[in-house]
Amino acid sequence: MKIQGFGEVIIGNNFHSGPELLMITDVHNYESTKIPYDDTYIVKNITIEDNVWIGTRVIILGGVTIGEGAIIQAGSVVVKDIPPNAIAGGHPCTVFSTRNKKHYSELKKAKAFH
Repeated sequence: MKIQGFGEVIIGNNFHSGPELLMITDVHNYESTKIPYDDTYIVKNITIEDNVWIGTRVIILGGVTIGEGAIIQAGSVVVKDIPPNAIAGGHPCTVFSTRNKKHYSELKKAKAFH
């Protein structure tokens, strides 16, 4: 895993990821007084809530929250928030399914964590 930038990354409990996860919390300031950018940065934090599973070679950009219980498919680029219990993937990452919320709640209540 590589975390790059000046922003904060908050990772919840029971987080799992494949190799080569990249989180980028800032970009060069392209709205500055120079082109294509100046020496300042636009900084945005990343939040990953509890019980999130992220596949291999995923990129997560700043300003994103990945909701509790979400699954992110390998090779995805996450550019916007992913809701809780969503199953998402692609470039850009979009939701294509959801977990069974009742089953998820039962496993969480039973503390059946991997």
